[in-house]
Amino acid sequence: MHAATFTLLATALLGGPAVRSDRSPTQSQAIIPYCQVLLIHDTDVPAQETGLLVALNVTEGDVVRQHELLAQIDDRPALLDKLAAELERDVAQARADDDIEVRYSKKSSELADQELKQSLDINRKSPGALSIAEVRRQQLAKHRAELQIDRSRLDLRIAQMTADVQGAAVQAVDESILRRRITAPFEGSVIEVYREANEWVNAGEPVIRVVRLDQLRVDGFLNAAQYDAAEVIDRDVTVEIELARGRREQFAGRVVFVNPQVQAGQKYRIRAVVENRQENGNWLLLPGATATMAIQL
Repeated sequence: MHAATFTLLATALLGGPAVRSDRSPTQSQAIIPYCQVLLIHDTDVPAQETGLLVALNVTEGDVVRQHELLAQIDDRPALLDKLAAELERDVAQARADDDIEVRYSKKSSELADQELKQSLDINRKSPGALSIAEVRRQQLAKHRAELQIDRSRLDLRIAQMTADVQGAAVQAVDESILRRRITAPFEGSVIEVYREANEWVNAGEPVIRVVRLDQLRVDGFLNAAQYDAAEVIDRDVTVEIELARGRREQFAGRVVFVNPQVQAGQKYRIRAVVENRQENGNWLLLPGATATMAIQL
C-alpha cells in the first residue's frame, strides 16, 4: 500500500481529520498590467473678478504653496470703494454713538413731570388757581416728552442698524479686493500660464493651471470572475513603472475606489492613490505613464 494512502486511512480510522494533499496555496497578489497614471488635483485657476492683470508672479514649472499669490488683478478701484465705504460706516457709527437726543428727551420729560406736579399741588392748595385747560396742556406736554424718549431711542437703534449696514458694505468691498488676488488652491506645480501681465481678464476665465504631483492616482481593470470587489478595496498596492534605459521604480499606495459597474469583458475599474517621490528635484512618477499594479490580497 502507498505510504500516503496508508497514512490517510489510518488517520480516518483513528477518528482524526483527513487532510487534503491536493489543496493549492492561496494567491497573495493580484497583478494588473497596463494601468494608467493620472492626476488627482488638476485645476485651471480662474480670475474671480474682471479687470487688468497687473502682476503675474509665476512661470511654468514653478512650485507653489497653497494660498500663494500667483497673479494680481488691478484692485485700485476697489480700494477707493473701500475708503468711501469706511467713511460712510464711521459717520453712521458716530451717529449711532450719539445719545444726546435721548438724554435731552429724558431731561425734558423730567421737567414736564415737575411742572405738572407743581400745578397739581397749587390747585390742591388753592382750588381753581390754574385752569383745567392749563393742567391738561401740561399733562399733554409730559406725555409728549415721554414719547420723545422712545422716539430718540428708536432713532439711535436705526442709526446703529445703518452703521451695521455700512460695516457689511466694507466687508463686501474687502471680499471684492480678495477676489482680485489669484492664489494657489493647493500645493503643486504650475504647468501652464494662459495669460500675460497687462492683459484684460474676465471673471471666470482661466489664468494659470496648477497640478499636484506628490500624490497621483493609478487606474486599472480587474477580472470580475477572478476577484471580488471586497477583496481589493482598501488594500495596499505596489505600482511599478519603467523609466529610461529599462530602469524600474516602485511606489506604494492604497486602493481607494472600486467601480461597482462591471464593464465589457467582465472587468471592473479600480483606483489606487500612490505617493510620488522626487529625484534631483524631478518627480519620478508622471501623469500619463503606463504602470503595473500589484494589489496585496
